[in-house]
Amino acid sequence: MNTFFDEHKIRLKNLSSEPFYLREGLKYWEEKEFKDLNFEIVKNEKYTIDTSLVKNKFIDSKVYCTSRISKPLFSKDRKRLLLAVEEDCKSDKSVTIYLLKEIAGKYIYETDISSIRTSVD
Repeated sequence: MNTFFDEHKIRLKNLSSEPFYLREGLKYWEEKEFKDLNFEIVKNEKYTIDTSLVKNKFIDSKVYCTSRISKPLFSKDRKRLLLAVEEDCKSDKSVTIYLLKEIAGKYIYETDISSIRTSVD
């Protein structure tokens, strides 16, 4: 993950130790979109992420935003993987899901999808 974050200049502001579960992505996208790419979203999955291993994180005490990341989700044939990054800034919440494909034993960026939700107070 660190290599991917470095290569794509993804910085994680106030990274939370609470993971982003890809099932939460179903609030933004239809499950069929994942199934069409040969992914199965696990509904009751629980895990932790050791955020001390993540290099591209920083603390910004001036802004109330937190980031969460998912663990990689491999496709059924293991030829692709999904990785999600969420940024929650009180009234604005954005989620980006990155799709990587396996080429010669490495996972390479293929595309991403993003969604932003804004709540009006």
